[in-house]
This record gives sequence, structure tokens and C-alpha cells, in this order.
Amino acid sequence: MGWFNRKRTDEFEPIRVVRADARIDDAIALKNLLAQLPEAEEVSPQLRKQFFARAWEKEGARDYWIVSDGELATCYTVHGLTLKQAAAVRVQWDTMMNRPPLTERLLAELISAQTGATVEAVSYVRVQTASAPK
Repeated sequence: MGWFNRKRTDEFEPIRVVRADARIDDAIALKNLLAQLPEAEEVSPQLRKQFFARAWEKEGARDYWIVSDGELATCYTVHGLTLKQAAAVRVQWDTMMNRPPLTERLLAELISAQTGATVEAVSYVRVQTASAPK
């Protein structure tokens, strides 16, 4: 029964929520942020106003949550979930009353509550490029 207790460490991707921000007036940072998103061309103009959307990427098995207040766009990329788990987290978010603002920690807590797994939350701060006004 030794095979029963063996667990391959490369079988599953750890669950992570990665946050990346870009100022709307920073064309280079915004382009970099959007480069990873499905249907980025359609999303880009929407970010100049309040915006919230989610997209599932089948090939990479990633769930993208993107939020904009018209000045700052934030993308939360969720790695390591199945489509079914991602859908359950979305439903949980959609049914929350008096929702606090979305953060990588809050999203990680929702995923953990839904899956029972430990979820890592990672933030990347984008440096403002020279092309953006100061």
C-alpha cells in the first residue's frame, strides 16, 4: 500500500491569486497588464470608466478578474483552480451582500473557503513608466 501514501508534487498547480495593477494613463504598463488577458482589445476601452469583468482561460486553466475605477486597472489572476471551482467562487462572490472592495487577500479567502485549500496571495506593484505624466 505504499503507492496509496505517495503523492506526486508535480500533479497539481498550487492555488495562487496574483494581483497586478496599471494606471490607465500609463500606456506601457496598461499594455503589459492587458497582454495576458483574453479579449484584451475589447476590454481596454472599458477600463477608462468603472468596470468589472471575469474571464476563464481554458488553455492555461486561469481565471481572470479585472477591475477598474477609471484611473487604476487591477487584474487578479487565479491559478490552480478547475473551471468548476472557479465558477463556485464566482457564485459565492456574486451572492455576497455588502461586499467589501475586491483584494487579492479577499479573493484568496473566498477560494480557500470554497476549496478547503491554502491559497497564496501575491501582489506585483507596477512601476510607472516614463511615458506616463507625473
